Amino acid sequence: MTRRRQAGLAVLLANIIWSTTYPVSQMALSIGAGRLAALRFLISGIIVLPLLLHQRLPRGRMLLAAIGLGLLGFSVAFGLEVEGIRLAGASLAALSIALEPLVTAVVARIWLKERLPRLAPYGLLLAVFGTWLLAGAPRPGHVENLGGILLLVAAVTSFGFYNVLSKPVAEAVGEISLTVVGVLAAGIAFVPWLFFGSPILSTPRIDLAWALYLALGPTLVSYFLWFYALRRAAVGFAAFFLYVQPVVGAALSWVWLGEALTPFEISGGLLVLLAVYLGVRPERAVERA
Repeated sequence: MTRRRQAGLAVLLANIIWSTTYPVSQMALSIGAGRLAALRFLISGIIVLPLLLHQRLPRGRMLLAAIGLGLLGFSVAFGLEVEGIRLAGASLAALSIALEPLVTAVVARIWLKERLPRLAPYGLLLAVFGTWLLAGAPRPGHVENLGGILLLVAAVTSFGFYNVLSKPVAEAVGEISLTVVGVLAAGIAFVPWLFFGSPILSTPRIDLAWALYLALGPTLVSYFLWFYALRRAAVGFAAFFLYVQPVVGAALSWVWLGEALTPFEISGGLLVLLAVYLGVRPERAVERA
């Protein structure tokens, strides 16, 4: 199997797992967004901390870069995302991910000098249109929960920058070290939220179970897979698989949360999947210009 296909399979699985973040976060929001983030990242950091014993620890500028990326991609982005989910709903949150590949592609072009395959721009446009249908074809003056939508836009923008900036750092320190340092930095940043509200020991067990799932699946497994893919393919190639998230996320919101899907939304999901196909179909991997 080629390195490109290995990267494709890894990032596809990562995005399927990431898709579960939206409905799971909404079901666990009764404990508060900040507390949920603290539990998620502290649990994941503690679990994988022993892995650092067998890794080359990042130092100096690389350590600062890993910490900064953890705060950007986990603390800032996740905090904005969870609050956006609370205000706008899990289904719309899953659909807002359409902006992330756009931001990622633009930043990768500027920062890493990457260029997309020939059909990729058409795929991006098609994915945006499909996601607009998935979101219920909102129009100016007819958009509800504007505050939540703006927070979600800010979240995916943060994720987009994180996707690009993490590639050179992952190549320098390894995906394991970058993930462990990042989640620990994020967990520590959210520690103050553990002391707000009711005692942490009174947290319902089901919410603790959801936090544990978020720590293991959408955090550890997905980010290991993401960094694994980035070391074998360009950011632009991997970013196209992010479009899997709105489709799977909307489907999960329909199954788990009872959020209805209209024919327009189903059509939009099919267009998004076609867009992913157009974006990753070329046999030649994305190269740096």
